[in-house]
Parts: sequence; C-alpha cells; structure tokens
Amino acid sequence: MVLEALDRIREAEDKIEEMRHLVKEEIRSYEQTKSDDFKKKQEESQAKVTALLHEIEGQKKEELQKEKDSLLSEANEQNQNFKEKYEKNKESIIDHVIERVKKIYGSQ
Repeated sequence: MVLEALDRIREAEDKIEEMRHLVKEEIRSYEQTKSDDFKKKQEESQAKVTALLHEIEGQKKEELQKEKDSLLSEANEQNQNFKEKYEKNKESIIDHVIERVKKIYGSQ
C-alpha cells in the first residue's frame, strides 16, 4: 500500500514534470509566434514609412523642379527684356556718349 502510494506520487510527479515541459514549450511557441507577428508588423510599418518618405521625397523633387523651371523662365525673360532694352537704347546711348565726348574734348 505504501509502495503503491509512492508509485502514484512518483507518477504524479512525472506527470507534473511532463506537464511543466509541455507548458514551457507552449510558452516558447507562443512567444515565438508573438515575436514573429511583431517583426512582421514592424516590417510592414517600416515599409509603409519608407513608401511614405519616397512619396514625400518625390513630391518635394517635383515642387523643386517646378520652382527651378519657373525661376529659369523668369531669368530668361529678364535676360530677354535686358537685351531688348539694350538694343532699343544702344544707338541713343552711343549718340549721347559721342556728344559728351565732343563737348568735353571738342569737335576735331
């Protein structure tokens, strides 16, 4: 009877130990699953952030290109205006300079 009780106690202890190992395995498996889920969500989040940054970068590049084109167009327009004014006033300026020289140094 005592031996039988000791055997049952030993069997119970063995079952408890087996259950403890099973629970540890379940916990490890659960932790691994949660860790994998977390990594997957983290990667998805990182991909979304990267995509958003690329989109914003593309928009900024486009805006900068438009601004550059606008500034170049404005500069070209100003250059053209200066050339036109120069051509328009060139003769009168030359005549004016000649007249001043004649006044200062006299007509020879």
